[in-house]
Amino acid sequence: MIAVIGLCLVKTLTSYLFGAYLKYHWGSMDLEGAPFWYGREGKDEICVSTFNNGGLDKLDLTKNQAKVKLTKKLSSILEYVTSNDKQFKHLKPDEEEYLENLIKDKKISQFVNLNTYYKNQKIDEDEHRVFVRACVKKDKFIEFEKERVKDLKKNVTFYKGKKAFDELDSDDMKLDDNM
Repeated sequence: MIAVIGLCLVKTLTSYLFGAYLKYHWGSMDLEGAPFWYGREGKDEICVSTFNNGGLDKLDLTKNQAKVKLTKKLSSILEYVTSNDKQFKHLKPDEEEYLENLIKDKKISQFVNLNTYYKNQKIDEDEHRVFVRACVKKDKFIEFEKERVKDLKKNVTFYKGKKAFDELDSDDMKLDDNM
């Protein structure tokens, strides 16, 4: 059953990423004085835009804020997918734990750090603002999720195996005590 949950999650995530949710919840926005690309989603990528008042000295800060925002966005995508898909509504406790591990992945910030590219950057001297758009490729994110599912399935299998051996050991000890 856990393997099915993982596959369903990846399938749902894939269809979701290419659906309307990104545009609806994270879609374009207009900020006065912002470049035309600010707040726009890419076709094959997941993007966030951010800005700061200031000049070149604020560029690194703005890039770091974009990475944090992108990490939150990717996490919210996973939460949305699992909370709104009927396949994930009636799970056993161990299956829920498995799903929780998928959602609350500590590796997502590492993924963002390794795969983020800055599609657009603009330092507007007139407005005295710095604009940045940071993106990751959708297909890389889906591959990342597939690998996470594989790792978690392996971990769950080891966990269940260890649990079974622990039960056998405790049963053996009960038998020894009764003799």
